[in-house]
Amino acid sequence: MRSPIHHAVIGTELPIHPDVGSGGARTWAGMTVQIHHWRAAGSACSPQQDHDILAMRLARHACLEQRRLGKVHRSLVVPGNLGLHPRGVESRWSWDRPGSIVMARIPQRMLAEATEATIRQAPAVHTLCNCFGVRDDFAEAIMFALAAEVQAASHPAQALIAESLSCALAAHLAVRFNARLATSSAPAGGLHPLALSRVLDYLHETSEMVTLQQLADVANVSRFHFARMFKRSMGETPMAYFERVRLLRAREMLVSGEYPLALIASLAGFADQSHFTRRFKRHFGCTPGAFSRNGSAPVARLEH
Repeated sequence: MRSPIHHAVIGTELPIHPDVGSGGARTWAGMTVQIHHWRAAGSACSPQQDHDILAMRLARHACLEQRRLGKVHRSLVVPGNLGLHPRGVESRWSWDRPGSIVMARIPQRMLAEATEATIRQAPAVHTLCNCFGVRDDFAEAIMFALAAEVQAASHPAQALIAESLSCALAAHLAVRFNARLATSSAPAGGLHPLALSRVLDYLHETSEMVTLQQLADVANVSRFHFARMFKRSMGETPMAYFERVRLLRAREMLVSGEYPLALIASLAGFADQSHFTRRFKRHFGCTPGAFSRNGSAPVARLEH
């Protein structure tokens, strides 16, 4: 697939201005990438666009209602949940709590070239599915990478990185979410959305260590089934998710500047400061000390 689109970045704006975007003075190429930080419950509407939009939940879970093509879809969404808005379609959505999303706006020319290169379809027939809430490991990883890049300071390699990620994502979408091929579906066998919401709320609110039995009781399922069902819903084990929650709490304490590292490690439930530092660096890409000095860290898949 040849390098297509330094000149094809989308210039139009959506009705709600993003908090972070790939436009302006930033050196960028590929899909237009924008991040919205919703600070409360709300709603939004996107009129018909001449390009497809892939949106992914980036931070925190929420109950989301979406309306497109005469369909209404209500579900619990968590970081990594994807929604695909085909071009030429008005989309409306509303949510019940704060959180963040990242949007990749896909130029028609890029999608057409990806379709020709991957499945040899003529440009005139490339059409993506209308998807309300799916999980896809490859698309999720690329979207997190694009979100990290658009939040990083501009640097000489940024345009090449953004364009390479965009091309890879466009090729994947052309095959995985092509409306003329088999349509995608969410994995079955997970927790009921209401049960999952109760568990996530519990994990975000508790300051104590938890057991699988406690979480299974919150979900009102057996402990034997809970771990498998949770992983189906979230893509990771309950304990891995809970560690992410604790690391997010620790990061918030670091931002406040009010607590020493040893106390943060203890309050976040880690055995000692050394263990806390190792886990923090693994997930955020820098040590707690470096984060405190710089006031930021790379975007990681922790924003639950």
